[in-house]
Amino acid sequence: MKKSFFSFNFLFASLLTLLFFLPKIAVGKVPIPADSLLGLYHPWRDNAYDGFNPYKFPTKNPLITDPVLQIYPWRKLVVENFKEGNLPLWNPYSFSGQPLLANVQSAPFQVLNLLFFIFGEKLAWSILVILPPTLTSLFMYLFLTSLKLKEISSIFAAFVLPFTGFFVSWFTWGTVITAAMWLPLILFCINKIFEKISPFYFILLIFAISQTIFSGHWQTAFYVIFASLLYFLFVFFKKRLKLPTLLIVISIFLAVLIASIQLLPSLEFTSLSARQFDQGYSPARTDWFLPSQNLTQLLAPDFFGNPASYNYWGIWNYAEFVSFIGILPLFFALLALIKRGANTTFFIVLAALSLLFALNNPISKLPYVLNLPFISSAQPSRIIFLLVFALTCLSAFGLEAFLAEKSKKKLVLPSLFIILLICALAFFTYLGRDFLPKVQDLNPVRIALRNLILPFLLSLALLSIIFLRIIKTPKKLLIALIFILTIFDLFRFANKSTPFAKISDIFPQTSTTNFLQSTSRPFRIMSTDRRIFNGNTSSVYNIEQVSGYDPLYLKSYAQLVTAWQSGKVTSPGSFNRIITPEDFSLPITDFLNIKYIVTFDEISKPEFTKVFEEGQTKIFENDNVLPRAFIVDRVVKAQDESDELAKIIDPGFDPQTTAFSQDFEYTVQNNKSEVQIKNYQDQSIQLETTSEKAAPLVLSNVYYPGWNVFIDSQKAQLLKVNYIFQSVLVPAGTHKVEFKFQPQSFYNGLYLSAAGIVLTIIFLFLLWKTKFQS
Repeated sequence: MKKSFFSFNFLFASLLTLLFFLPKIAVGKVPIPADSLLGLYHPWRDNAYDGFNPYKFPTKNPLITDPVLQIYPWRKLVVENFKEGNLPLWNPYSFSGQPLLANVQSAPFQVLNLLFFIFGEKLAWSILVILPPTLTSLFMYLFLTSLKLKEISSIFAAFVLPFTGFFVSWFTWGTVITAAMWLPLILFCINKIFEKISPFYFILLIFAISQTIFSGHWQTAFYVIFASLLYFLFVFFKKRLKLPTLLIVISIFLAVLIASIQLLPSLEFTSLSARQFDQGYSPARTDWFLPSQNLTQLLAPDFFGNPASYNYWGIWNYAEFVSFIGILPLFFALLALIKRGANTTFFIVLAALSLLFALNNPISKLPYVLNLPFISSAQPSRIIFLLVFALTCLSAFGLEAFLAEKSKKKLVLPSLFIILLICALAFFTYLGRDFLPKVQDLNPVRIALRNLILPFLLSLALLSIIFLRIIKTPKKLLIALIFILTIFDLFRFANKSTPFAKISDIFPQTSTTNFLQSTSRPFRIMSTDRRIFNGNTSSVYNIEQVSGYDPLYLKSYAQLVTAWQSGKVTSPGSFNRIITPEDFSLPITDFLNIKYIVTFDEISKPEFTKVFEEGQTKIFENDNVLPRAFIVDRVVKAQDESDELAKIIDPGFDPQTTAFSQDFEYTVQNNKSEVQIKNYQDQSIQLETTSEKAAPLVLSNVYYPGWNVFIDSQKAQLLKVNYIFQSVLVPAGTHKVEFKFQPQSFYNGLYLSAAGIVLTIIFLFLLWKTKFQS
């Protein structure tokens, strides 16, 4: 009987995945590290939550902070813009302003964003985090059954994949797993298209590839596309069918064309970003490639401890290196290696290639030595995603072999190998205890040996299952034991690392945020400590700041902040993606419209007045702050970039009367002027200027391609002053001036995406017509 596409088995693997989340959801908790926000950062830390006193809120996993410091704030801005009928093009709240849509991780076109239009913001985010591992199981099941594997083997591996080390480490990001989940679906479509040319599978393929690009994490998307192309070639050389091959190539082209609306703005932003000097890699770094000793985490994920237990003693950081897939799945993967067949070849090759590029060796260093664009700034250890995917697929083949294998030797050898590895690891760890790193308040030997106990016990349990298999115990009982042990192993691992929080704990209001929100925009704040409004957290409350946290930030802004902080013009080093200017003593502070300094310390300077205090967090008002837009008396021409930077960080700089530019100079004397802000939006600023004479108007917003200026609805020339800020010459009299963000890269991408959609419809219609006529 023909199996229904939406059979119970199709859903069963996903129901197992949901089983992990349901107990927490039942008590009103969702997977987001809001505990790190309340427990580590101010002003939230100054408040009491859920019965915990200020400064006492527990943080489950201090390693997981990026979802609340980066991803959630960006996604909130994207959705708010869409709901207001605006395109989410510009983010004014971090780095004194930078692109939003062009920021890959903002993921404006990720399909799961539709959840925000159905549910409330915080609930939608929670579902967005839960759905990707659930869909991963669904797609994995489809792919493995398309390989003609039995359903029980497919369900097993489909359940395992979302709970492997890579997936669990990135559960709460809302970007990485949403990229990774499309890989099995793409491979499923390739299999089906080579079997039968159907418009349905082409729709799925084009959608899956484009969504991989839209997912919000291009490094993972790159690995998905790389593995997909590799598999495509593998199937092509196996079947040698020309028509499916041609149609798949066309589908890939159409998917990339549809993604142009994201690709073009992001490529432009990347070309102007600090990635060229913020490469991250250096030969001295031990945390760049996968350290070979971390392969022990295939057996014991917490051999080096766990950040969630506050006892991690290995090379930082844990999430980048953990390749755990579970003891039983590892056994089945090893069994598949022993029982090598034609269908396992691809996964063995993929696992080998993943290890080759993850570990430190001459081949894996090549992209960084050659400084290849994009690849050279990406941490290579993350390719363990493909390793755990390949091993999980092999585990499905291994389980099938286990249930059919008659040779006792082939069944026992892999399990004995695992047990011997664990014993050897324990022995050499104890033997070399004096050579392990000395970590304050931690005992690495005790941590490592203790965390080998459970893998050892599970290996013994596995050996017992093998014994039951040899004495011909009913297969249903064996399968039940295998699933029970695997669920226990993987759920325990995932539960230990994954933070959950009450929905009410996601960015709650505080007295500090209320005070700042009560002040009319526009203005900016400066934090003197990264523990206050860290990352992009202030943007959740629509509060602009000069700092920010992002893998992509403008090179010019980085250079400005470096000069500002050091007091001299110098090339920036790596900022570790976080830029936090803290020197408020220079006139550039006034120019940047920094109205409030948020600090732990008292400020004795007379121009700063304390206006608010909550717990340890204090707010001082800058009495010398300049408005966001004003008219100056003169623009002095700078010789070059270094000269211009040196002038604006000079303590004698008077930003109220003078600006600097490499492009033009202008002087006006005895002028009376006034600038009023009529309407201030994220990507549109409407002003009214009154000036006795023609004069330079300065707007202390970052200059970026796509910003245009209009005077009385007529386009004018946008000028750049004070290194990276905006200016325009306004005529004498009263005029309406509007600054608009209209990036050509976005509109070019929009036109190409529209063309891609039209061509896809034509392509699918021709496929359907051909099929119908056949």
